[in-house]
Amino acid sequence: MHDLSWRRHDLGPLVALCVVGAAVLVPAALPERARFDPAGSADPRRVSLAAEKIDPNTASAASLRRLPNIRLVRARAIVAYRREHPSPAFRSAEDLARVRGIGPGTVEAIRDYLKLGAPPGTDAPGQR
Repeated sequence: MHDLSWRRHDLGPLVALCVVGAAVLVPAALPERARFDPAGSADPRRVSLAAEKIDPNTASAASLRRLPNIRLVRARAIVAYRREHPSPAFRSAEDLARVRGIGPGTVEAIRDYLKLGAPPGTDAPGQR
């Protein structure tokens, strides 16, 4: 038989190297959507695309998806809500909280990217 005791002494640094390597390589191999973002921040590419204000009363689901925290399901919910309620369905950012799946946190995240107000030729709320 061979004496392997000298190799056991060398295993500690080898195991440490494997653990560190896995910690570095595994997250890099994960697809973007599989990563957890505890802050819930928006993808900077999507936010920059939303530099122009988006009107939730007229925007398509694709346009709405450019807003922070708005994914396909929420964008479709906004469009569906808008279809069920006469125009304009949304006169303020807070009105979006009536859409299922959108709460106060989402409203605050998207507020700065929204273009809201009465369409031309209609009275603004509280005005005659």
